[in-house]
Amino acid sequence: MFKKLFSKIKNKAPLDSRVIIDSNAPIGADGVLTQTFGIRIYDGTIAPFSKVGESYPSKGSYSFSTDEDLQNQITLEFHRSSEAKATFESLIGQLRIRGYKLEEAREPLVRVHYEISNNQIVIWVTNEKNNGELSVSIVKNNEGSSVH
Repeated sequence: MFKKLFSKIKNKAPLDSRVIIDSNAPIGADGVLTQTFGIRIYDGTIAPFSKVGESYPSKGSYSFSTDEDLQNQITLEFHRSSEAKATFESLIGQLRIRGYKLEEAREPLVRVHYEISNNQIVIWVTNEKNNGELSVSIVKNNEGSSVH
C-alpha cells in the first residue's frame, strides 16, 4: 500500500520545477488538438509529442539522453504548428536540461513531461536514473531571443 502511495508522489513534479513554455497556446477546440506540439529534429521537421486530432487537454512524456560522451546539457527546441515543418513562426521556446551525472553518450536518461491544457504548454523533467538533480531553463523564447 505504501509503495503505491510513494510511487505516485515520486512521479509528481513539484510546481516550482514546471516551466510554462507557451502561456498563449489556443491549440484545442471541441476536445481535440488543432495543432501539433513537439520538438524540432535534425531534418527540420517537428517530431510530435501530441498531434492534430488527438484529445485535448493532453499530457505525456518522452525520454531523452545525450549524443556525446560527458555532454553536460540536453537542449530541445519546442514548436507548435499545423504544419509538419518547424519554422521561425512555430517556435515556442528552446529549453536546456542540466544536472545529470556526466557519463558516456546515451547513458544519462531524463524524462521530459508535458501538459497541454488551459491554453498553456507546461514542461518539467525527471531523472530516470536518479543520478543528479535536474534543472530546466528557457534558453530562447518564442521570438528566438536568448533569455539565459
